[in-house]
Amino acid sequence: MNTEIRFAFFDVDETLIKIKSMFEFYHYWCYKVLLRPDMHDDFETEFSRMLFEGRTREELNRYYYRYFTGVDPQMLNLAGADWAMERLEHPADLFIAPVIEELQRLQGEGITPVFISGSFHAILEPIAHSLKAPHILATMLEIGEDGLYTGNIISPQTIGIGKALAIQNFLQQKDTSPQHCYAFGDDISDLHMLGVVGYPVVVGTGSSLAKHAAMANWRVIATS
Repeated sequence: MNTEIRFAFFDVDETLIKIKSMFEFYHYWCYKVLLRPDMHDDFETEFSRMLFEGRTREELNRYYYRYFTGVDPQMLNLAGADWAMERLEHPADLFIAPVIEELQRLQGEGITPVFISGSFHAILEPIAHSLKAPHILATMLEIGEDGLYTGNIISPQTIGIGKALAIQNFLQQKDTSPQHCYAFGDDISDLHMLGVVGYPVVVGTGSSLAKHAAMANWRVIATS
């Protein structure tokens, strides 16, 4: 096993960036791409109902991608890139500075950053490129025989325990020990991911995950 190659896995939304990328993008998709604000209204109503019903993050994540059923992948990729480039024009409003500083510090030590997110490649790739992060473990959308998205996603689902599985698969392919790697997350759903690496780091204070970090003697990065 290669002990010289090391990786740092970064959750994205509210860990590296201040926003929830999927929901911000869907607003952009409805208002600026499709010119259908009514679709966004329906989306918000449905998600509010599902949250009220106590649906899991995994269920909500799968349901989100059903809204892209029948969409041409090239169209979604172009829209995602345009959305991301608009956000990157104002990096101070997008990035969580202390975490970016840590990412850059680790890069200086030869540790490679990896994005891991329940979001999708079209909106993550420009952000990853701006930070010189060469790898993205994110949701893969299934493409049907007609070349359009089916609304389903491909396993593993990179949310909750799926993030841990994705990291383990990635490191197995790279022949690298997880004990030499870092992971950064902000939500209790990141607990499984943080538990599979040697250097877990929690982003933000006052959360249930931060309380767990205190008990486990994990590092916590304050964001304010």
